Amino acid sequence: MNTKKANFEDGWRIGSPDIIFKMPEVIKVPATGTVHYKYFVTPTNFKEDMWLKAAEPRPGNRSVVHHIIVFYREPGKKMSPVWIAATAPGADPMILPDGMGRKIPAGAELVWQMHYTPTGKEEVDQSEIGFVFCKEKPAQNVQTHGIANSIFLVPPFASNHEVTSKVPANRDSVILAFFPHMHLRGKDFQYQAVYPDGKKEVLLSVPHYDFNWQNTYRLKEPIRIPKGTVIECVAHFDNSALNPANPAPWKPVFWGEQTWNEMMIGYIDFYYENEPQQI
Repeated sequence: MNTKKANFEDGWRIGSPDIIFKMPEVIKVPATGTVHYKYFVTPTNFKEDMWLKAAEPRPGNRSVVHHIIVFYREPGKKMSPVWIAATAPGADPMILPDGMGRKIPAGAELVWQMHYTPTGKEEVDQSEIGFVFCKEKPAQNVQTHGIANSIFLVPPFASNHEVTSKVPANRDSVILAFFPHMHLRGKDFQYQAVYPDGKKEVLLSVPHYDFNWQNTYRLKEPIRIPKGTVIECVAHFDNSALNPANPAPWKPVFWGEQTWNEMMIGYIDFYYENEPQQI
């Protein structure tokens, strides 16, 4: 039997970054207790619009960093932060195909969302993110959208509780990748398309979801989605005592930030087919 251990590289998986941004301060993570999400802002000082070929958030202290999500926000504009890249256990960095990029507007600020998990002793962290820029302006602007349902209740001892979410395509679009996200009770996850003519098609089925190894599913052949198509996500949760990861099967479970709560989000990477630089 081959018992060779997996070999994990410690360097940048996107190659040598063109620029690296660090969190603006060193964070002390307490030994115990609940640590709520922390948010930080870093100026980019970009003098012109920049296009990312790749982006990789990298924990400064992997023992306490549960996840990192980095967004951008244009100063002075009333808009929600726009997703750039994220990392979680098992996740890959963002590396886009040739001819595609992710736009970061001139003067944008980086917004960090940090989730820390105490280890039993006080720890410190200062995470970072590396960018590789496109050598020329790309043809498409790739975006990430989360198809989420934040209003649900998983009953105590339920072994196969279903939660759904959906979003309509408001333009002709092309899907490049999927990233399903749940927590400890996540059992399975499926994406499907309901086309304007009523036809249904399964786009991705994950029959055994694993919170400890969250995968990005990149399509070998992109999927074209016509305007009016509804993308539906269907997830099942196992809140029973037979789920070895379940911390409290006797409790109802709601949406929440912490691992013992639950989430239901189906992320997709896509671009607008006929509006290549539409944000």
